[in-house]
Amino acid sequence: MNYIKFCSILFTVALLTTASSTLNKHDFLGKVYSIDKECTDKKIINEKTITTQDTKIDTELTNQNEFIKKSIPTDKPLSEEDLQVLFPDANFRNVITRNFKNQEITLDKISKLSGEFYATGENIENLEGISYLNSIDTFVFWNNDIKELPREILTLNNIKSINLANNYITDDTIVNKLIDKNINVNYDLNFIKNKSNQYKLSTYYKTLDLNVGEELSLDKLLYKDVKEYDNYWEVSNEISKNIKYMVSIDDDKIINLKEQSKVEAISAGNCTVKISLDDNFYNKSTTSVSIKVKN
Repeated sequence: MNYIKFCSILFTVALLTTASSTLNKHDFLGKVYSIDKECTDKKIINEKTITTQDTKIDTELTNQNEFIKKSIPTDKPLSEEDLQVLFPDANFRNVITRNFKNQEITLDKISKLSGEFYATGENIENLEGISYLNSIDTFVFWNNDIKELPREILTLNNIKSINLANNYITDDTIVNKLIDKNINVNYDLNFIKNKSNQYKLSTYYKTLDLNVGEELSLDKLLYKDVKEYDNYWEVSNEISKNIKYMVSIDDDKIINLKEQSKVEAISAGNCTVKISLDDNFYNKSTTSVSIKVKN
């Protein structure tokens, strides 16, 4: 705020000085240019600060992962409890342990898994622990329930390709960072904040009747319209649980948003509830229900 005031003062002084003819036109333009240049320089400094902070976070994550690895001897057979700590998602953990049938599992063995890691249609939600698969160069996670990518994935040095198609990722920050590292990323058919990647959201009912005091779960109304997708990509129209919908109600005196995905009828009247997968309310990923509330 002080900086903005300072820029304004400089600008005012330049105008007053010009009016009194003590500065010629070229001097005045030079003053304005200097102010703009200072503002531009400050913006560059801010961008560099953000980049530095990202690098610091990535370094801290790498150090944290190394600390965890050092705290567990790499040649020590891992117990089921150890595996649960390292890989909290049971389905992700099961895919990893399948590679070690009838043998003890160690961090050394996990880190030596190489080539393609194939985990399609495994109902995986959480990829925490993926940094231990540091020799894998290709990951295939399409058709799962992955909602976000852990930042630790950026510490993998051998990864060349990752298929994340047909998941539930809503933030493309880590996706873009992977792409910036020249990694081939397939993130089609997700819920990320990008119009071209949104699913088509539909509702089983366009109109509904409710009584005052009655509650309605939006989860039971909604489904993914997958007719335009090949079954190879999309095998179900069901939406994964715990999706955070964007909800807009045109009259909250009639219908009230009680929870993230539940509404309650509170007074008689007609109301429209609009539900979307994104706060931009893209047409493709937005649907609506007209509700009549009766006493």
